[in-house]
Amino acid sequence: MARVGIPYTGGSLYPTLELLDPLHPLRRRTALWLLPLGALLALVALATSRAVGLDPVDRLFLPLLALGFSLLALALWRFPHTSTWVLPLAHGLVATYLLATLAYQLLFKPNPLGLSPAAYWVPFVYFSSFLFFQTQQAVRLALLYLLTLFLLSLMGAFRGHFHAEHLNALAQFFGANLAYVGLLYMLVRVKEGYLEAQMDAYTDPLTGLRNRRYLDLVLERELFRVRRYGRPLSLMILDLDHFKQVNDRYGHPVGDRVLKTLAHCLEGQLRQSDRAVRLGGEEFAILLAETPLAQAVRLAGRVRQAVAALKVPPVAGLSVSIGVAEARPEDSPLSLLKRADEALYQAKRRGRNRVEVG
Repeated sequence: MARVGIPYTGGSLYPTLELLDPLHPLRRRTALWLLPLGALLALVALATSRAVGLDPVDRLFLPLLALGFSLLALALWRFPHTSTWVLPLAHGLVATYLLATLAYQLLFKPNPLGLSPAAYWVPFVYFSSFLFFQTQQAVRLALLYLLTLFLLSLMGAFRGHFHAEHLNALAQFFGANLAYVGLLYMLVRVKEGYLEAQMDAYTDPLTGLRNRRYLDLVLERELFRVRRYGRPLSLMILDLDHFKQVNDRYGHPVGDRVLKTLAHCLEGQLRQSDRAVRLGGEEFAILLAETPLAQAVRLAGRVRQAVAALKVPPVAGLSVSIGVAEARPEDSPLSLLKRADEALYQAKRRGRNRVEVG
């Protein structure tokens, strides 16, 4: 089969923990409610505060927050995948507003009661940091935020703004916030440990690829996208030819080395969005999102040629038979797998080392 120059870039085939994280879709749904609510609250605060006069920070930030939250909500509703930048940006807007408000009160106009009510919202910055960023990055951001507030407090103290009630409130504020950060770090580490254990259950221990259980999980979701949005999806099943002879002649350690080499080869041929799976034994599957049948067949030819070029001494040579099928709206995971599997066996019957379509 001729090699066609479809641009596939190699990359990691290991999805992040986000794939199995139930909070991922929940974050978006929650943000679609909270962002408009935040915009409304900013407008209400802007309208009700005009009678008593706005400080410079609120005069600048409240209109910005109302407009920003509205635009972010619209972007998130119109383009669901924008959550990767919409949610951190919303987090940044809130964090900047709180920092500016507290800086103004610590340096220029201390609250007579000790601390402004804005201080009650500071833990929100920590919570959202742990939701939207990797754990170590979230810890650094939270501690940097708290350190910035501490330095602002020291500057306010040097200016002679603070009295006993201010110092008492600040001591309790910083103690409580350090406790919040520590507790959040512990909770997130527990959650990550759970997700890592869950990912282990979806991983083939020999090759490091995902296993059949993982394919069943992802295939259900991808077929939903096919039915709802009409997006193309193809499935490739490949089987090493005469692999039993490799085990019988050279032993299982060599056979295991062949399987691991094949897995590494697949990683080098596929895109970031493609998912390689070891079904069992010498049989593998590749799930190709956003890929119509013709493109999947060309990729299968490329994979076949790459496997034929592999060298795993003392094995003389390797080849694979491949079956390819494109998902139909009426397909279930079982029916799609069956059509690809039938195409694979047709390739076996027609001489092996070839690609067939089901």
